[in-house]
Amino acid sequence: MNRLMHPLVALVLAAPAAFALAGDTDTFNNPTAGIALSKPAGWHTVSAAQNLENIKAMKLGDAEFHAMMKQYASAPLFAISKYQEPFDDVNPSFKINLKPYGQLKGMPATELIKLILPQFQKTFKDFVLVQAPVEVQVAGIPSAYTRLDYTMELPDGRSFPTSSELWIVPRGDYFFMIGAGTRQDEKTGTRAEIRGILDTIKITQ
Repeated sequence: MNRLMHPLVALVLAAPAAFALAGDTDTFNNPTAGIALSKPAGWHTVSAAQNLENIKAMKLGDAEFHAMMKQYASAPLFAISKYQEPFDDVNPSFKINLKPYGQLKGMPATELIKLILPQFQKTFKDFVLVQAPVEVQVAGIPSAYTRLDYTMELPDGRSFPTSSELWIVPRGDYFFMIGAGTRQDEKTGTRAEIRGILDTIKITQ
């Protein structure tokens, strides 16, 4: 599509600067956040400016939610897409943000996801919870995972069957929010590719 159809717009949370490139240009490392991962060959880094424009371009059913996204959107730690934008379909994407727990510290990761889901159910058309929040491991750390399907609508009238996946990974007073998006039918990219990226993540506790 004309702009990256990014998954889970709740991932536009406050975050430090983007990842620094390591010696290998496909390896990204943020020592401050304590996380590193590898980018698949041929995938493209999404800039902070592009990330914000992508959010603004989405047609959201709730005007107040849309305003909040534009107000609080900030650079993710790391964001990539399979295809260079503009791309005229669902562009498989992978994104990481870092969020302080604040008053939510101590809440299980699965419960944290449950706080997010109702807003997406309200905002997106044809919302289906494919996988309820479940405990998983990310980089050897007890985490939580969910998957949801919905129809992403653009202001020009086009719509696309989108699948979003979300992982919450606790890290002390903070947690990583990892989001990925694909077409539901995987015609433009597979969820196996997304899992391949997830499997490269290393976190320093």
